[in-house]
Amino acid sequence: MPKPGSLRARLRKAGIRPYTTLIHDQPKEWLIKNFKQRADEYPVNVALLMRNIVWQMRERIAKGEKPPYRELLRTFWYSYIKPTLSRAGALAKQTDQYDQLIEQIVHMVKTLKVLRYKDIGFRDDKAGQRTVGGNANIILFSEKTGHQEFLTDIAKKYSVSILAFGGQPSVLNTEYFVDELKKQKVNLQRSFYLFSIVDYDPSGWIARDAFLDNLNFYGISTTRVIDLVHPDMLTPQETKISRYLIPANESMRVKNANWLKQVHKRGYKNQTYLEERNRKGERVLHGLEAESISIRRFTERLEKEMLPLLGKSEELLKRYELKELDTAIKDLIIHKVT
Repeated sequence: MPKPGSLRARLRKAGIRPYTTLIHDQPKEWLIKNFKQRADEYPVNVALLMRNIVWQMRERIAKGEKPPYRELLRTFWYSYIKPTLSRAGALAKQTDQYDQLIEQIVHMVKTLKVLRYKDIGFRDDKAGQRTVGGNANIILFSEKTGHQEFLTDIAKKYSVSILAFGGQPSVLNTEYFVDELKKQKVNLQRSFYLFSIVDYDPSGWIARDAFLDNLNFYGISTTRVIDLVHPDMLTPQETKISRYLIPANESMRVKNANWLKQVHKRGYKNQTYLEERNRKGERVLHGLEAESISIRRFTERLEKEMLPLLGKSEELLKRYELKELDTAIKDLIIHKVT
C-alpha cells in the first residue's frame, strides 16, 4: 500500500493509473473495459478518463517522450479528449464537457495537488491581459476585459501589476502570473494590495474571492483588498438610477444571503438604496455593474488609496496599515452611531 498522502496514494485515490499504451488512441472496447468503473449515463466514467489522459500527457512530457504541449487547453480538448469520448460513445449533446475538462484539471491542480499547468506547458490565452509591474505587490484587477485599457494605462503610469479575468478567474492564469512574480524575484510572503473592479453583486464577489483563493494556493496569503465598486462611490441618486435587480431564484438564495452578510460588515452609507421590501415583505436586493462607476472616479480613488503604497518597504506598509485600520474603525463607529 502506498504511504498515505504520498503522490502515489493521491493518484490511486483519484483512479489515475500508469498505462503503457496511449489512452487517446485506443478503440471503444478498450476504453470501456478500462474506464467503465462507476460509469453513470455513459459507457465510460468521463471524469476518470479525462484525468488519466491528462496525467499520461504530463508523464510523457516529464520523461522526455514528448515536448511540452505549447497549445491552448481548448486545443487539447479537440485533439485528445473530444475524439476519445466520441469513440467511446460518451460525447454529450447538452453538457459542456470542455468545462468538465477544465474542472478536472483544476481538481488535479488544487485538490489532488498532483499537477501544475506548466508541467504540460499549456498556453495561456489570457497572457495579454496581465502584467507584472515594478510595484509588483500592488495589483489592479478587473472581472471584465472591458476595463483592460484602463488597467493598462494605470500599469504604465504607476508600474503596478494588472489582470483582467474576462469572467471567472482562471487557475492557469493565476499560476503563470505568480510564476512571473517569482521570475522577478518578488517575495511572495510580503504584503500584497489588491484593487478590485468587479460587479457589486454575489457573482462579482465570488469571482474576486476565487482569485484570492487562487493566489493563496500559489503562496500569496498576506493580502488586503480595496474594492473600487460599491454604492458609496456614487451619490444616492446615482445609486438608485444605476442599480439593477439581483435574481432571487432558488440557486441564488444562499449566495445572496452570504453576500449580504459581507456587505453589511462594510457599513456602506448608500447600501440602503439597494435593499427594499416587496408586497410580501420579502427582501429585494439590487446590485451595481462595475461600469456604473466612471474611470474618473476609479482614478481618484486609486490616487488616494494606491499612491501611498508605491515603492514602500514592508515596515512602512505595516505602519500605513495600522493608520488605515484606526481610521476605518473610527469611520465605522461614526456610521453606526448616526
